[in-house]
Amino acid sequence: MKRPLLLLSMLLGLSGLTQAAGIKTAGIDHVGINVPDLKQAETFFHDTFGCVPATQIGPFALEKLPSPDGKPLSGSVTIAMIRCGNGANIELFAYQDANGSSQMPAMQDIGASHIAFYTDDIQGGVAWLKSKGIAISGEPMTMTSGDTAGETWVHFRSPWGADMELVSYPNGKAYEKHASVKLWKPSR
Repeated sequence: MKRPLLLLSMLLGLSGLTQAAGIKTAGIDHVGINVPDLKQAETFFHDTFGCVPATQIGPFALEKLPSPDGKPLSGSVTIAMIRCGNGANIELFAYQDANGSSQMPAMQDIGASHIAFYTDDIQGGVAWLKSKGIAISGEPMTMTSGDTAGETWVHFRSPWGADMELVSYPNGKAYEKHASVKLWKPSR
């Protein structure tokens, strides 16, 4: 019985799927983002990346929900889940009459985040975004040294001002040649 367990643990170790103590997870289920207009966001993600709506709930009165920071909540929220390719899902939160800030955080602000969409054709992706009038932050940057050599990326703004990214590394990244833990990528 010890040999099969040893073999299994060796295989898991080689695949990079082992995990330290704590909560054992299978991966990222979803990323949640706040949007000002649910239909606008669903249309953008569908038309740009082929994401499809899966579920929608609400609106819920926020006063009935617990507040992690103890501040009173107001207004309501509607929540939709969308499915995008073979990566994590995206959960969209649309707040109505809420007392939260409508100011989009700057890239360097604590708590700011972005979603990166993988494509094998970053130049084609950038051309498509530009053709739709979507603001691109500079030109795609190709990493030529270090662990991310082989990766090309560029940031862009969603119609509501959220920072997002296109990323591409069809031939892999340099770190993969020596790392025991491999990051997720579409070809795995």
